[in-house]
Amino acid sequence: MKRQMHLNAFLLYCAAPVTRLSWVYPEERIRHQWWEMPYWEELAATLERGSFDALFLADNIGGYGNDPDSIRYGNHFPLLDPAMLVPRLAAKTEQLGFVVTMSTTFVSPYQLARAMQTLDHVTEGRIGWNIVTSVNPHEGDNVGIPLPPHDERYERAHEYMDVVYALWDSFEPDALVMDHENRMMADPAKVHRIDFEGTWHSSAGPLSVMPGPQGRPVLAQAGASDAGLTFASKHAEMVFAPAGTDEQRRDMVAELRRRASDHGRDPYDLKIMFTHGPIVAPTTDEASTIQAEILARPGYDADIAAIRSAAGFDIGAVGPDTRLSEILDQVTGMRGPFEAAVAADDPTVADFAKRFRNLAADRRFVGTAADVADELEALMDFTDADGFQFSPTYYPPDYFATIVDHLVPELQQRGRVRSGYAGPTLRENLLA
Repeated sequence: MKRQMHLNAFLLYCAAPVTRLSWVYPEERIRHQWWEMPYWEELAATLERGSFDALFLADNIGGYGNDPDSIRYGNHFPLLDPAMLVPRLAAKTEQLGFVVTMSTTFVSPYQLARAMQTLDHVTEGRIGWNIVTSVNPHEGDNVGIPLPPHDERYERAHEYMDVVYALWDSFEPDALVMDHENRMMADPAKVHRIDFEGTWHSSAGPLSVMPGPQGRPVLAQAGASDAGLTFASKHAEMVFAPAGTDEQRRDMVAELRRRASDHGRDPYDLKIMFTHGPIVAPTTDEASTIQAEILARPGYDADIAAIRSAAGFDIGAVGPDTRLSEILDQVTGMRGPFEAAVAADDPTVADFAKRFRNLAADRRFVGTAADVADELEALMDFTDADGFQFSPTYYPPDYFATIVDHLVPELQQRGRVRSGYAGPTLRENLLA
């Protein structure tokens, strides 16, 4: 029997999550603006109706850039704090999960452990943490902490996880007794200091929050470099995998599963997801027309603004006809997508900028619901992946309504997507 697909929605708390200028839409069809609560409430209700595992909320402290082009085109600017949005949406849904992004470089381990465990209570067991080490020097500029080198960030992150695990374990599951007769709130023998002293992090503990319904939140990660794959295979339960050729993705999935097995884990407890922005319409011609309109909006300046922060240096100062291989050693930020592109076809800066994170550009996932379902099934089966994160290529409330009303039923009819939820917590649904 073929495995079922897991589905997430991938967004940021901004106007255009991934596809550039996707906020441009017929104004008469915009029911709510992206910062208004009805926009997000409608979206969450739609995702739950489609039995999506989670609303995956990426983030970056202060926006992905402060240059005039990013501000002008709305490339992740303005960008609000998604963790603040989750309690509102959790109160409006019953089973949809939420994954929020917090950085191991700029948030202290204790703050993180406390916030995530609290959110597990608030969402009644539907929270996940997207673990990032940060890639953008602009983040460090905003908080006054220089961004460490790439591999050092992952070394710090491994130690960070040791602290967080110790804090989550410092409050035993049965420590909260609420004994009214003996005036005992919690059993002191079951709440422990951790007195952690590492190279980069320290914490006395114990954590002030009792374990939530899941025990600890679901852990997600998106690193694509060698250091990132090592980190994901050790810690993550969900991996947000990068773009690349089908062969590159297949090999990466196999490598992740191998490394997870080396860590003593069941390799299929690691759920590996690809991000796409399918465009579904009643006919292939209609879908192609929608795609053409979306791709015609950005220009070179908007494209470069979108990848400048990912590169970690001013890639706009490089000539548009320069091959990526010629500048790869200058990339200090999100190296995985650049390395994959060099290995695949070594595009020019202009070509890479045009397609990087512009999810509408993938022509395989444009067509009728049956067409797109065929492509998704083929990619999942070829790569041995576990599912997909869909990111909207146009106005998200309408985009996801189309996905849930047309594509999801097609996949359900084929037995590839479940109808309903396996359990009340995100982990139960993810591992089902």
